[in-house]
Amino acid sequence: MGGFTSMFRGDPRTPVGIVQKFKHIIRQHPRGLVGCIVPLVVLPWLPEKGKNDITVQCMWMWMFWSFLVQPVNIPVTGFIPLFLLPMTGVLSSAAVCQCYFNENIVLFIIGGMLVLLMNNSGVDRRIALWLICSGDACQFSGKRLVFKASTAAFFLSMFGNRLIATSTIIQYLTPALTNLQSLTSRYRSTEPDYDEMRYIIINSIQTASAIGSTAIMHSAFATLAMRAIWCESPPQGKEYPDIFNYLQYSVFAFPVAFLMFVLNFAYHMFLINWYVIKPMSASSMNEMRKALLKHKSALSKRVTSHEKLSVFFTLFALVMLIFRWCEWLDMGWTTFAREESSPKIPGVKDATVVSIFVLALHVLPRTFGFMKFLTAQKKSELGVLKPDSSIMWWRFVDKNTNYGYVLLLGGGIALNTAIRESELAKTLAEHLGKKITGYTWNTSVLAVVLVAVILANLMSGVAACCVFLPFVINMVITTL
Repeated sequence: MGGFTSMFRGDPRTPVGIVQKFKHIIRQHPRGLVGCIVPLVVLPWLPEKGKNDITVQCMWMWMFWSFLVQPVNIPVTGFIPLFLLPMTGVLSSAAVCQCYFNENIVLFIIGGMLVLLMNNSGVDRRIALWLICSGDACQFSGKRLVFKASTAAFFLSMFGNRLIATSTIIQYLTPALTNLQSLTSRYRSTEPDYDEMRYIIINSIQTASAIGSTAIMHSAFATLAMRAIWCESPPQGKEYPDIFNYLQYSVFAFPVAFLMFVLNFAYHMFLINWYVIKPMSASSMNEMRKALLKHKSALSKRVTSHEKLSVFFTLFALVMLIFRWCEWLDMGWTTFAREESSPKIPGVKDATVVSIFVLALHVLPRTFGFMKFLTAQKKSELGVLKPDSSIMWWRFVDKNTNYGYVLLLGGGIALNTAIRESELAKTLAEHLGKKITGYTWNTSVLAVVLVAVILANLMSGVAACCVFLPFVINMVITTL
């Protein structure tokens, strides 16, 4: 009855005009509007039939704008080359799809699983708490916490997942510092501002973990994106020398990362002195120590075999990857494929090694209880027979593997391939590329680094690599 009588009544809601509706849309969805409308209005007028270089240039600008404004999630932008390049005839569908799954994409997926091994067993929490809780009460001042927490974040991010290591350390320190802020609220004239201290310590952890992840090839997304795009750049049927193998990369990356780490924690210690100023009282440091020791006491005192095995296989896998081959020492455990037009190229690639390890870690039991079957002399020594889970749990690694970035890496590779297949690569080398390569080598490198730093602060680091690295690779004409 109410529905029938409502036909004869006025609308009880407050009427909203078309102007108010547009204001609401603009206010609530500015990035979506700007990110979608601008490419749709500007780019369709630029391409010309039969000129693939202009088409690829427009796609490049569309991807850059989408990464910058982010009207959609970052990996979604990786779909653009997947439909646009075959539709416009720049590349065939088969050639584009090959960009989205190759050796380096496999290394990104499975290498990301191998990085999760220490996080899977929980040994990363034990190592973090061992570092943070070390020392007496005097070792729990603001500057000491910056040093210990950033050290734990730096090294755990080298061998484990950066985001998990960061969140683990932060979840230990944040409640303790927040509690100190409330406990000392009546003594603010003599006690430091623990909120300010918390912001500085958390920032030091985040930056230290980001720096540490760059020391090992498969520990950071951006390094894998760089390698993936570069390795797919040579002409058809050719292959670049394996200069970005684990050994050569880490020999350069680790010293640089360690120097940056030292400067990072020194800078945050300076911030503690500059902004916090007041020293922590002895009672506050003791309270901080007690709060952190509670987390440490919650862990089992005995290190489990699962934790030991995860550390062993993490280090063993890195040793096998690092010494897969070494051009400097002319040694390695793999064979070489020799082509007349290229240097020595290893027959066994990094993705193969990582795949073997991840497969084995999903097969081997986490307690190695099967060894009792080999050593037992009596049936009673076998104990209770029950199934054992593997060293690496599939549900854990599957949940924490970022498959969406496969589309992002594939989009970057497809963009670089389209640039090289069209006339755009030649145009870049003859015009815009000379604005950088026309200077001395040091000046050109400095210009590339500055642009990369600026882009990485405006958008995701992997996104910046996907749109800027194709320009760096093609700003000179390759003679290979």
